Amino acid sequence: MAEPRVGSTPGLFVRQSSGLVRDIGTRDTIFYGLNAITIAYVTFTMTSWAFYPGASYEWSTVLTTVGAIGVGVVYALLAGVYPRSGGEYVFLSRIVRPDLGFVVSFVQTFWYIFYFGVNGAFFSIYGLAPMFSTLGLQTGNTALTNIGAWFAQPTGIFVAGTAVLVLVAFMIFRGMRSYFTFQRWGTIIGLASAALTILVLALGAVGVFHFQASFDALAGSGSFQKVVTGVTVPGYTLPATLNFMVWPAFSIIFSVNMVAFSGEIKHIGRGPLLGIVGSMLLAGLIFIAFMFFARGAMSDQFMIGAVTTTSFPLPIAPFINSLASILVGNPLLTILMNLWVILIIPYALGSNIIYASRALLAWSIDGIAPTKLSEVSERYHSPVVAILVVAVLSEAWLIIYAFTTLVTVLSGLLGFSIAFLVVSLTGIAFPYVKREVFERSPAAVRVGGVPLITIAAVVGAVFSGFLFYRAIVDQTFGASTTFSIEVTVAAFVGGFVWFYGARMYRRGRGTPVDNVFKEIPIE
Repeated sequence: MAEPRVGSTPGLFVRQSSGLVRDIGTRDTIFYGLNAITIAYVTFTMTSWAFYPGASYEWSTVLTTVGAIGVGVVYALLAGVYPRSGGEYVFLSRIVRPDLGFVVSFVQTFWYIFYFGVNGAFFSIYGLAPMFSTLGLQTGNTALTNIGAWFAQPTGIFVAGTAVLVLVAFMIFRGMRSYFTFQRWGTIIGLASAALTILVLALGAVGVFHFQASFDALAGSGSFQKVVTGVTVPGYTLPATLNFMVWPAFSIIFSVNMVAFSGEIKHIGRGPLLGIVGSMLLAGLIFIAFMFFARGAMSDQFMIGAVTTTSFPLPIAPFINSLASILVGNPLLTILMNLWVILIIPYALGSNIIYASRALLAWSIDGIAPTKLSEVSERYHSPVVAILVVAVLSEAWLIIYAFTTLVTVLSGLLGFSIAFLVVSLTGIAFPYVKREVFERSPAAVRVGGVPLITIAAVVGAVFSGFLFYRAIVDQTFGASTTFSIEVTVAAFVGGFVWFYGARMYRRGRGTPVDNVFKEIPIE
């Protein structure tokens, strides 16, 4: 394949501009990265830890952060080489093969559409339900407790999830400038709420607040002791610590999807790198702080017993936001300490729909998807049709998640890990197979004479390969369900069928589709 050229040959692209604009600053990329990581996933990550006896939550998070940064550096540098919106599709189709680039993008988009709907469910399950249920217990108001219980049931999950899905889709439709303004303030308030929660846990760890007394006051005398009775805490082992990595990885690595809107970042040389790596480092510290202070405030025995035994007496799920609220025992602080979940998850939805809609737009511009998907609003500079398609498909996944047990939290991990592995392997080879492109790109950075992207990619490939393995064998909470594996395989097959079917169709109409991949897409 010839080296990609900047610009376009007349006839290859039917228009000279994508319609997107570079509105996004470096600071907003860091906020975006934190929301794509979704620190609110600490809620189920900490409860999942109890099912990996011998795992060190903190060291698992450290190892995950290192591996994720390896993948993240590769993504950021390749985004600088090919600064166009569309995610992996753009640089894989230009560096490796068009069909591989499309299929990886197709699978990623499939699962991001899935999580746009499922994160709507998470908003209800991990945000609204715990807050209302805990407030009801603290105030003795059964109506609030019932509301919390409703948000944890299928109908409540569907209603709340649909509401936040529609809201976020509308925000993205209104354009990235408007969306990132709301995201900035939502993230600032969310981080302040998370910091408050960590502070309360820290005060509990040093004895200012007493969790056992607070828990017994709410659940009845001796309740804490019933939860911890018979619970043993095994010593830490490396295998268990490595196996648990799938859970922090399921959060920390996802700031890489920032490359979905590379064509809309003002400072492409530093925005993705600082946004991806900076958010990974900060998120890793937040994950560790939550666990470190929570174990000091409540004890490992209680945290394990609360989720692995039947002796937890309260009608709420033992998520960390609920437990921290119980620790302090103040309704106002309960509200404030649940905002980090309630405010962060909607912007996780935002990261999902941004990725998926930009991928559809990029495919359409290259002629691999219907032209309608590349329509961009002149007023809002957003791909309106692509956004609508993603929202409708995501609503279907929300219904499936809310009313069936077919899919689980980690259902998409297999597909994602394959994509991360392919990108990492591409990063290893890129400086050597595309030497001319590499040398005149922002990615031409060396450490001890070795390209930085290759060093990072080796780390990323090892990390992604391990995630791929764990996604196949990990049985905890259905990480490797037959349905998830079958759906991922079907998505790969569907991607190849789509690509070659579209290419055949375009060729039949006299369009030289293959020549498009010799060019960098339009701005």
